[in-house]
Amino acid sequence: MRRAFIRVVLAGVLVAAGAVPAMAQTATPTFDDLRAEAHRGETVHVTDQGGTKVKGRVVRISATSIDLLVNDGSREWAASDVARITQRRGHARRGALIGLAVGAGYGVLLVLTDGECRNYGYSGCGPQDAADALLLAALFGGVGAGTGAAIGAAIRPERVLYAAPSPPSAHVLELRLAPGVIGLRAQLQF
Repeated sequence: MRRAFIRVVLAGVLVAAGAVPAMAQTATPTFDDLRAEAHRGETVHVTDQGGTKVKGRVVRISATSIDLLVNDGSREWAASDVARITQRRGHARRGALIGLAVGAGYGVLLVLTDGECRNYGYSGCGPQDAADALLLAALFGGVGAGTGAAIGAAIRPERVLYAAPSPPSAHVLELRLAPGVIGLRAQLQF
């Protein structure tokens, strides 16, 4: 009984493992999808089937081709010749906003943790501390925004807009059960 249970569990695990690659496949965008997203005028990188990568501005995307404006003029690729289309964008604005918030918060925190302001009976606390907090928030916020913008502009992740469909990978997973023998055959093709 125990042996039969182990065989059933093992068979279930192997079948599930074979189904995972099939579930992981996602729909790849087509040239029509790119055209619908209106990338006209944006800078992209086109990699052809030979591995040559060209950077240029999108002039036109049709269902069967892409036309870019590159340094030496206009170039057009047929959809069948394109392996990948990628785009790099910096995040200077996001970095500046994060840096501004962190810097301004740090400036206010410096005033709030000041030892002289903890005694609320002291005549110097109140309006003067609020002015100091505003001044330090503006100062450190400006420095943080500049630093954040520089860091955000330097980080330019590559986003894949189009990847040519690859041939489906074939895999065979076979489990053979016989009295006293468990056989497994696996074949992967990329």
